[in-house]
Amino acid sequence: MTEQETTQDQGASDAMLTGLKQVPGGVWRTYLAPDAKVVFESLNKNACTSLKWMMAELAGEDLDGFRAGPQPYIDDSEPIHNRDLWKVSPRLDALDAEQRAQIHPDNGWFVFAVVRDPRLRLFSAWQNKLLIETPFSHRWSKEWWYPRHPLTAETVIEDFAKFVELCEQDPPHWLRAKDAHFRDQVEMLAEDSVPYTRIYEISEMKQLQADLAAHLESVGRPVIPLPRANPTPLRPIGALYANGIKERIEKIYAADFERFGHLWDFTKTENAEPWTKEALNACEQEAVLGRRIGELYRIAKNRGEKLEKANARIAELEQRATVKGLARAKAAGAKRRLRRS
Repeated sequence: MTEQETTQDQGASDAMLTGLKQVPGGVWRTYLAPDAKVVFESLNKNACTSLKWMMAELAGEDLDGFRAGPQPYIDDSEPIHNRDLWKVSPRLDALDAEQRAQIHPDNGWFVFAVVRDPRLRLFSAWQNKLLIETPFSHRWSKEWWYPRHPLTAETVIEDFAKFVELCEQDPPHWLRAKDAHFRDQVEMLAEDSVPYTRIYEISEMKQLQADLAAHLESVGRPVIPLPRANPTPLRPIGALYANGIKERIEKIYAADFERFGHLWDFTKTENAEPWTKEALNACEQEAVLGRRIGELYRIAKNRGEKLEKANARIAELEQRATVKGLARAKAAGAKRRLRRS
């Protein structure tokens, strides 16, 4: 094989890494359990919290190491999203090219992802990131489309419609273009580069678990249970999508519908019962908690920054004092020498 052919062969075998590097956050969202030959391409709001906990256990991570620390997480399940806490599972770009080339169903690997109806996914993401006021949402709190509180069924429906309008009118908006909770699933999947065993619809979680169990048995690994995590208080109901909202979301996420639309039946959502007072109250309480945690986080961060500046100033003054002390010592020494002379 010539040098050129070798280079071309290596490039072809590393297509997965090359392709995922073209997708913002693509490598970051790829979770590996090499000993079990499992790869999970995570898409936000598609059971990703539960699946990451499963992958962490499968990869041999110390689950007790996933702690919030100084981060303003609201739920104990959330630290699993902090990539810095993953110590065992390697990132895709940390493997050498030969190892990456082996990642393929033909070589006994189980490579999977989960997709979800964008109409439901958008409401789930909006509720989780904005309506219940996670601390990271504070930056948007003065915007015209930001959810109102205290909430009612009517304000939730109206404010969700405002957010759909934002996505429609301002496609480059940071949330739509950069936040993986709101981006197109087909973009993040990078199907041209990732050799999936199967891409599951979120309603097929039992099938996913069965297929994964069969794979783990084939490689001599025990089955890992899938924990339930990151639930949101309000389920999607038909009233959210009235007055053209459903069709507008379908247009916004046209790429997802073109690829996976045959998987999604909206009948159950259209026929869902209205929210109960208990569910609405639970949502409001989560928002209260989110605001308070965010407030405390910002106070702590501000004080930490002030302390850092104060310590830097102290170090600067100490250095100046040391320099002045040395200068005085030199001057005193010079005077003594002059007297002796």
